[in-house]
Amino acid sequence: MKAKIESYKSGAIYSAGLSVVVKFIAFFQNFLIAYYLGAGTGTDIYFYMFGGMIAACEILQSITSSILIPRSMLLRNQDSFHTENAYLNAFLYTILSIAIIIIGIILINGKECLLLLSNFSAQDIDIHLPLLYILLPASIPYIINVVYVEVLASYKYFIFPQIITVINNIFIILFIVLFHASLGVFSLAVGFGIATIINFLWLIIFIKRNLSWSYSCFSFTHLKDSFSDICVKLVNDSTMAFTTMFPMYLLSMFYPGTITVITYANKLLQAPMILLVQLFAVLQIKLSELYSKHLGREMKRTYMEIGGKSILLSLIGAIFFFILRRPIVEICFGNGAMTPENIEVFIEVLGILIISIPFSIITAVSTRMLFVMRKIKTYTFLMIPCNIITCVLYYWLIEQKGVNGYAVADVSMEVVKSVMLLGCTLLLLRKIKCKYEN
Repeated sequence: MKAKIESYKSGAIYSAGLSVVVKFIAFFQNFLIAYYLGAGTGTDIYFYMFGGMIAACEILQSITSSILIPRSMLLRNQDSFHTENAYLNAFLYTILSIAIIIIGIILINGKECLLLLSNFSAQDIDIHLPLLYILLPASIPYIINVVYVEVLASYKYFIFPQIITVINNIFIILFIVLFHASLGVFSLAVGFGIATIINFLWLIIFIKRNLSWSYSCFSFTHLKDSFSDICVKLVNDSTMAFTTMFPMYLLSMFYPGTITVITYANKLLQAPMILLVQLFAVLQIKLSELYSKHLGREMKRTYMEIGGKSILLSLIGAIFFFILRRPIVEICFGNGAMTPENIEVFIEVLGILIISIPFSIITAVSTRMLFVMRKIKTYTFLMIPCNIITCVLYYWLIEQKGVNGYAVADVSMEVVKSVMLLGCTLLLLRKIKCKYEN
């Protein structure tokens, strides 16, 4: 298989096909974690820390894909490769400098930070504090990997996100199988850390050899032009990250294993959506290229065709998933260290969350279209109040209904967001003038 795929259609096919393999490996990883470690305080703290790190890195990934990459493609087509190279390096080095300072402060005050940012007991934090000292340093090369994968995707190297994920999951699987008895939950963090370093090393070599990338050039000239959009997107994505972590903070006061069960349910929920989400990643690159060439009519046609088919497929998949949820959970997670109580909570929460699948697809495809049209501020003005309301709902419903309250709040706001974003996107598409095609 070629690393570079010239056709966007072929890129979508390859990416979607590889995503099946990736999701199977990720599912097997979760199965092994549940089998060997079950759901308890240790896994709760691991998933809480890991989730926080990934939420922060997803902010970076979102800013890169929605602002930096469309802008860099314009610079590449209208200026030069060197200008694009310097622009992206300036962004990456700025982010790395900020991240190193923040991580250093957290590492110095590790226990105090966890006590402040969670409801875990001081005793539990003491026992599992080494997780923090493994995961946080690993986030530095992970940040670099996130940016370079997006850069490679803009050059039609669409398969790299899957390769990175496969390597991460395989190392976690190896370490949990080999060292679960001696290291316990720490085996997950060690496996992830080693995989991240390996990914970092081969990525910087690959991008140097295949793109003739320079790591020494950087310029803030064009980055300053993107500063406003980056800040707006940062504010929005930070509220989204807070919205993601806030219910985990609330759930950390519940019985041991609650966060782990929620994590398993969310990961299982992503399985039927992974193909469509990967198609959207390729779709955004295609739409960005059409937008940079002022091909408005073709851009609208592509969005409507792929978006419509994706929503229909997600609806059909959600119906079957809901019907089969109990046998799926019992077969995949009913053995090993998971307790019957964990399984029942899992099934109940999953049944509620499944309702959100088609609405999540609407949100995903509409969001990418808004990013392509560079309507970052419009998106932000819609999402910030939604995220605030979501946090209020989480607080109220979790207090009232416990774990099920989390699922109800999540589904409710996904419906609201999908309706708002779809309406906004369709309205903006109607206003696009195709004067460049006439």
